[in-house]
Amino acid sequence: MYQVARREFFNPSIFSPYFLLLIVLLVGTVTYLAHQLLFVGSGIHYLYLLMVIQVTPFLIQFGKQKFNFIGFTLFNHFFCFSVPKYNQVKDLLPQGDIYPESVLAIKELINCSVIMAACYYVFRTFVFYSFVEREKYQLLSLSRVQLFVVALYVIGMPVIIDYLPSWALIFHFAAVAADMVLLMCAHSRENERMSTILRIGVFISAILYFIKTGMLTMVGNLAGYLFIASCLRRQYRILFIPVVLALLGSAIQVVKAPYRNAIFSNPTLGYEDRMAVLGGLLYSHYVDDADLDEDDENPAEGHERRDVGESLLHGFSRLGDDSLERVMTWTPSLVPYWEGSSYESIPYLFIPRVLWHDKPSRHIWNKFGRTYGILSEDDVHTSVAINYFAEGYMNFGIMGMYVVAVIMGFLIAGVERLSYYFLGGYFYFTFMAFLMPVMTYASDLGSVIQSIMIVSAVLFLFRKQFQKMALKDDYS
Repeated sequence: MYQVARREFFNPSIFSPYFLLLIVLLVGTVTYLAHQLLFVGSGIHYLYLLMVIQVTPFLIQFGKQKFNFIGFTLFNHFFCFSVPKYNQVKDLLPQGDIYPESVLAIKELINCSVIMAACYYVFRTFVFYSFVEREKYQLLSLSRVQLFVVALYVIGMPVIIDYLPSWALIFHFAAVAADMVLLMCAHSRENERMSTILRIGVFISAILYFIKTGMLTMVGNLAGYLFIASCLRRQYRILFIPVVLALLGSAIQVVKAPYRNAIFSNPTLGYEDRMAVLGGLLYSHYVDDADLDEDDENPAEGHERRDVGESLLHGFSRLGDDSLERVMTWTPSLVPYWEGSSYESIPYLFIPRVLWHDKPSRHIWNKFGRTYGILSEDDVHTSVAINYFAEGYMNFGIMGMYVVAVIMGFLIAGVERLSYYFLGGYFYFTFMAFLMPVMTYASDLGSVIQSIMIVSAVLFLFRKQFQKMALKDDYS
């Protein structure tokens, strides 16, 4: 099996015209960036180099039509950090270069990305060597009843969430994520029309979930699932749907904070009233008086209204995660190293809180937000996401980041292998279900590990049923 893996990994057939052209372009781009960094020293070129590193594995895999976890993971980092960062700094370029703090964070993210990718390939080749990349994966088969039950659970999420105890919410979200993946990559013979209607219902449910909670989590997850499914199944016509969802999220992002304040201060508002509030905020921002100061009746001198396109880019920039830059700027000059305190609860993650009520808490997100000036001192409820590289630096400095990069490389390779073992074959469902926990950029290490454990537990609970649903052939 090891020899099979080596032959597949070093298969000469990958040298297609597309692949050779891509290599030429990448070599040319890297050569140009190296020249600029050596002789010009512009900070923006470090960002360009980071972008090249993040998209290269995905582009190569796209040309081969053989995808793996590291390609999607780094591409998601490109989407969640590099593109929003470029949108933030592009206005600075005519006047000069980007801020030194940003350059420092980008340099370290380059190092961490290279270490993580290198460790992934080392672990995959020499530790988890018995699996091979595939050009296609197998589907799961849903009966009419199964299709209806799975879709109904996802569609009913905005209502179900009100009746669950707090300890069950994390399992509920894992089950919803698994069901959403199942709807994207399952086949229900003679129920195609019903499948289409139910999938439309899932889109509506994602929007209703935001209207109810002010959280774009379900919309973002749905966009991610659709993007991965379209790449794996080569159904590129549906890529416009994730693009539309991304534009929708960008448009809403700029008014999300005032909307959440409005619904939290008036929790009894119904869906109709909440939609009216959201519509009013969007109208005020994009149509009525989009970019004027709230206290000014007239625009300040030299102040121009941001058009819709710029507002969307501004909203997209806010979707990015800047925790690494902030942590490296504040630590240890303003905030001392945490010395591993955010990792203290990881050894106890496998113990459910329902069995151990006094289990050490791992709710570091509010403390992080208040400590680093993102939240006010009296805000003890809001959570702020932190990237696992930033968490490593926050605790142990540069070496902490590099150790986390090694750990993530091992985790990504191991979880990819687990996705094959789960059903004993190559399936869209297991590929996507296990990919999402490790692909997320704005997540701490404990959350990544916990998500892997929960996805594994939920899928293992229904493993027998999934095995019956598996459509296998000799290829799988």
